[in-house]
Amino acid sequence: MSKDLAVLEFYSGIGGMHYSLIDACKDSDFKPVVVTSFDINNQANKVYFHNFNKRPVQKLIESIPVSKYSTYRADMWLASPPCQPYTRQGLQKGSNDERSKSFLFLLNSIPKLEKPPKYILIENVKGFEISDTRNMMMEALKDMYNCQEFLLSPLQFEIPNSRIRYYCLAKLKSLTFKCNIPKDKILNYIPGNKFTKYWENNQDNTTVGIVEDEELKNVEVKQLKDFLEENINENKYKLTEKALARYGLLYDIVKPSQRRSCCFTKGYYHFIEGAGSILQCNEDIDTKETLEEYKEYKDKRKVILENESIDKKQQEEELNKLDNPLEKLNLRYFSSREIARLMGFPETFGFPESSSLKQQYRLLGNSLNCKVVSALIQYLLSEKEENSKNTEKEDGESDAKKRKLN
Repeated sequence: MSKDLAVLEFYSGIGGMHYSLIDACKDSDFKPVVVTSFDINNQANKVYFHNFNKRPVQKLIESIPVSKYSTYRADMWLASPPCQPYTRQGLQKGSNDERSKSFLFLLNSIPKLEKPPKYILIENVKGFEISDTRNMMMEALKDMYNCQEFLLSPLQFEIPNSRIRYYCLAKLKSLTFKCNIPKDKILNYIPGNKFTKYWENNQDNTTVGIVEDEELKNVEVKQLKDFLEENINENKYKLTEKALARYGLLYDIVKPSQRRSCCFTKGYYHFIEGAGSILQCNEDIDTKETLEEYKEYKDKRKVILENESIDKKQQEEELNKLDNPLEKLNLRYFSSREIARLMGFPETFGFPESSSLKQQYRLLGNSLNCKVVSALIQYLLSEKEENSKNTEKEDGESDAKKRKLN
């Protein structure tokens, strides 16, 4: 018999949590319904509407009274609050950052609800776990909920993309987690997941960091080519000669046969270093050798540009005689569809026609990995086996009593 599961989705973005929920419950007894979602990003809300035919509430979360949240009577809260207060590149102001305000409001609202959610899932960047906001969150939840924390990468789920994220799962104390985990211990595996044994063997007794890529011996990470589009217009995504000449050595270059790619951020296609990997379509060319040739090419360009004895026209002519070695690599950006695949979005996901390529990259960079979150929701909804048996027994006894009364 299916169990209805009313869900509120906070900071809904382009719907990553929604897709994760659908995937997590497809073979379960739960029948999830996203009652309402919330986000203030107009572009993200257009994408959400395009895919789910339902527009998120576009208001500040803290501007909505607690009494309104009570009316939803949600069983589950899914939240991916702003990460800027906790990123390495940011000021790391934590709870003092204005963008933390709405999340802290939500935490303080929970005890005031007529029906607090049974389940809560919170996602954020690596770094959140050492923030004061995390400590405030655990303090706010401790009286009503049991919590378990995780640091996970898509690499553990056979996806060739590094995107380490922090997750907190919370359950009302009347419910049980499938496995007991010591308080304040952050795991880098999900109990019961098929890679559990390997990851258990690589943890220490306190906070666990992600195992390095080359140590993923028991995880058969897929090749990037499994996520690429066929018959793609490569010219649309090809790097310009200007970009190659200026930033060539800063790119993280990967081949289709490789099993890794860097984390794609909202700055992909706009910024260079640390924004995401670039695809080398010509597999036959040795990347390392070509990069060495490129250094020589850069030196020759520099000599020409600094030669004051020739005029601009001669400079141009001399520069045109040089061939940029990087051109033979046939480098291009990953398409938004390919990045969506690497982030676990289903093929049914898409962007409205009005969404520019730059907007698509930006929105994906702010999103989460659906496959990782799906596995966490499955774990969150599961209970200890003995508890499940007791529940079944109680349900059976209850049915027997009803039949007797009838």
